[in-house]
Amino acid sequence: MISLIFRFINKCKECGAPSKIERQNAEIYILREVQVRTFGNEIHSLEHCTNVSPNSKLKSLSPFLDSQGILRVGGRLRNSILPYNSKHPILLPAKHKVTDMIIQYYHNIQFHSGPQALFYNIRQKFWPLNGRNRCRKIVHSCVTCFKANPKISSPKMGDLHKDRVNPNFVFNSFGIDFSAPFYIKTKLRKRDSPIKIYVCIIICLSTKAIHHELVPDLLPEALIAALKRFMARRGKCKKLLSYNATNFVGTKNEINRLFKLLEQQDASFQNFLSEEEITWSHIPPRAPHHGGLWEVSIKSFKFYFK
Repeated sequence: MISLIFRFINKCKECGAPSKIERQNAEIYILREVQVRTFGNEIHSLEHCTNVSPNSKLKSLSPFLDSQGILRVGGRLRNSILPYNSKHPILLPAKHKVTDMIIQYYHNIQFHSGPQALFYNIRQKFWPLNGRNRCRKIVHSCVTCFKANPKISSPKMGDLHKDRVNPNFVFNSFGIDFSAPFYIKTKLRKRDSPIKIYVCIIICLSTKAIHHELVPDLLPEALIAALKRFMARRGKCKKLLSYNATNFVGTKNEINRLFKLLEQQDASFQNFLSEEEITWSHIPPRAPHHGGLWEVSIKSFKFYFK
């Protein structure tokens, strides 16, 4: 008996922060007590049979008791490589002080994230009933979030290009882009595999008139041939605006090389180009919103031929 008393005294002298195992044991004890007081009937049913009663609100979650007596969500992810807590999260009641404390804890360690991100991270371990509304309520009642009051900034729209707001001849200034690939079959042999083609969409910046040209690939030579066919039908243009893609840049470099070759051989052609003022410009790299006019045309074209 005396030895047991001395053992108790020595244990009481131990001090310091609780260890990881002690924290886990305390967490399991608290969660088990909360579930027993809230889901007592379901736990009693699972201890005596495999399923809960048909009238239980947890029936759709297929709950079960793990080896530690914790009520968890069932499901069909038993063979998944996900962590055990993600496959079978711990059930929490909807309106309970412990549930609110857990949500507030995750809200603080995530630096006051929004309701959607907060609910996602909680679902990695816990399954609070009506959890989305509880997370939204906790976030809206947070004083720190209320003081910060983050607002999504809406950028100011830039001015429209001068070719879009001033009257001009049709296709005198136009934008160009390629649509998604299409597959066609030839009539020569029925057993041949479909051929991939692209559609070069040319849209007038002033009148929004649209011209389509079929191209076999995205090489600069195909784009040059498409532009030749277009100008032979619609006439010569003054200005061409295109997306800053590699095929367009290569086509521009190829045309500039031909222009320099012709300029060195014929001075009259150089004067003609300067008088016509034919220019080719690109939108900024990685900024497709600058070409919104032809982007809308491409979406309409895809929807029509879908």
